[in-house]
Amino acid sequence: MPGREDRFAGYRLARLRVDDLDGAPLEVHPAPAGERTGRFPFDAPVHVLTAYDPASARLSAAENARRQRALEAELPPHVRRWASETGAADGSHTEHGVLVEGLTDDEAVALGARHGQDAIFRWSAAAWSVLPCDGGRRSDAGWRISG
Repeated sequence: MPGREDRFAGYRLARLRVDDLDGAPLEVHPAPAGERTGRFPFDAPVHVLTAYDPASARLSAAENARRQRALEAELPPHVRRWASETGAADGSHTEHGVLVEGLTDDEAVALGARHGQDAIFRWSAAAWSVLPCDGGRRSDAGWRISG
């Protein structure tokens, strides 16, 4: 079981895939801090939330799907959402989730924490970020879009 620092090192390298963002697929990959390639398609920062595999656990597909449905049921009605997948750039590990528009950082982090997550992702025009759910320090990178 990898320790917290090893897990966070992996999170900082994670990519995001959204299959249908207003009719087109999109992938976001981390880049060196300050670099941004592509057009940020939102008016405000968005968050990526998952209830899959809390911390370092590896749960069954059925249990992960149940947990994800419970997380999404907690989202307020005004929140826009898109099915997403985050994971290792090489595809060795992925987790289904939801890309959401309409939550504050505190609201999104609290939701992640309630569902046992180490961290959530935040994407803004300025950075691709990892926000720890335990109050730890945020990690920012640049980003590039493909797809």
